[in-house]
Amino acid sequence: MESKKGFSINIDHENRLIRYKHCGSIRKDDIGQAWRKFLELKEFTHEKYDLLSDYRNAAFIMDSNDVKLIVGFLYNIKDILKGKNQALVVEDPKSTAISLLFEDEVYHKTGFNVKIFSSYDQAFKWLRD
Repeated sequence: MESKKGFSINIDHENRLIRYKHCGSIRKDDIGQAWRKFLELKEFTHEKYDLLSDYRNAAFIMDSNDVKLIVGFLYNIKDILKGKNQALVVEDPKSTAISLLFEDEVYHKTGFNVKIFSSYDQAFKWLRD
């Protein structure tokens, strides 16, 4: 499924993954739009598929307050997230810093295990191990 906001979501049934790719600038509203799409997918909400988020051609236009708002949203769906994994693939230094804030805070508040990678292959391997 394609979005007008510069992201795509594809379901990989063989590996039980939801592959999410975003290009361009990413603001908190863009993340919110993607999460609303994830919550429409039975694979994510009921079948416990993990997320592989590819941000290699994107840059986060956010600050720590935006991260707190996103984590607050995720806290409200913690029952869906607990025990799931998300691998983030990032290259941009600022996006990596924002991702590190997200990684630590989201796990402690929701039980959602998020890890950051610079390589798509490493991220995929972590999700499958």
